[in-house]
Amino acid sequence: MLKRLSIMGALPLALAVTAAQADYPRMTLQMAHPLPETWPAAEWDKWWAEEIERRSDGNIQIQIFWAGQIAGLTEVISLVSSGGVDLGVFAQAVHASDMPLTSIGGGLLNMVSVDPRTANWLAGETYAAPTTQEELADLNLVPIKWTVPTEYRLQCNTPINSTSDLDGLRVRAVGGAFVPIWMESFGIVPTRVQAPEIREGLQRGTLDCNFGPIEWSTFFDLHEVAPYLSDINTGSFTTFQLYANREAFESWPEAVQELFMEVAREAMERDLAELDEVRARSLEHFREAGGQVTELEDPDRLMEMAPDMVDVWIQRMNRDGYGDAIEPLIPLQRKAQEGFTSPTL
Repeated sequence: MLKRLSIMGALPLALAVTAAQADYPRMTLQMAHPLPETWPAAEWDKWWAEEIERRSDGNIQIQIFWAGQIAGLTEVISLVSSGGVDLGVFAQAVHASDMPLTSIGGGLLNMVSVDPRTANWLAGETYAAPTTQEELADLNLVPIKWTVPTEYRLQCNTPINSTSDLDGLRVRAVGGAFVPIWMESFGIVPTRVQAPEIREGLQRGTLDCNFGPIEWSTFFDLHEVAPYLSDINTGSFTTFQLYANREAFESWPEAVQELFMEVAREAMERDLAELDEVRARSLEHFREAGGQVTELEDPDRLMEMAPDMVDVWIQRMNRDGYGDAIEPLIPLQRKAQEGFTSPTL
């Protein structure tokens, strides 16, 4: 089983081997990536691969196949799990039914992780929990790193001034079965749309709002079709996760395993450290392009209407026979939820 501290926290003494000390074997690995290289935060997957090569003095090379060249968004998990490739990036929220314990670490529950650092912490602790590790072992997967963007907000073609304005809006819904529950509590119509199709949906009128981080607005020029950004903070979520085939990972020398995790921790910390600037820059671009940030007039009403999504999750998991398995995860969700005291940023 993967050592807990190889994912999070201080390094065990047995694995505390620096890049300068290690003698890395020559390895060429393939990574399946469903997103274009230019996608927001995808640069940290590229940085991670390049740093692995640099710190191993070129002995370990990772070839990234971008934009679904060898596997699409829903296909990467099978390719990695089966050993078709050593590494792959996918959105575990898309596979919530296949990995119910792991996927909840992606922050599928609205109004739980108030900011990216909380979402990042929740993901790491969830992956390290014993029952999640058992699930990951069955799937033949090892989580290496994950991406946390800025908080998810609603960017719409009409202003949201009060909770009543949410009623009837068709909003992009992602994250398995739980995000739609939260949306429907406000009268929102959850509409499943993949990320590359967001702009087209808003343009054609099949969507009224995007549900996503503000930097996606800059990337897709969403201000042209959705010029109103709500200050409602729906929560922070991890989006895309990098996984290794477990059999392959455990066959590599410990120095290689630790190098992968060490660089992953650094990549995630660098990503988080830049998010304030990413948010500010994206908001500035949005406003300069004529976009308007709308403030909710009745945030207390929204908090009253919002279901406790941790309770919803517990009830659903008990119904599906996962009551014992989620016991180590419930305190993590509750601890993350403590910081969510206001629905607006």
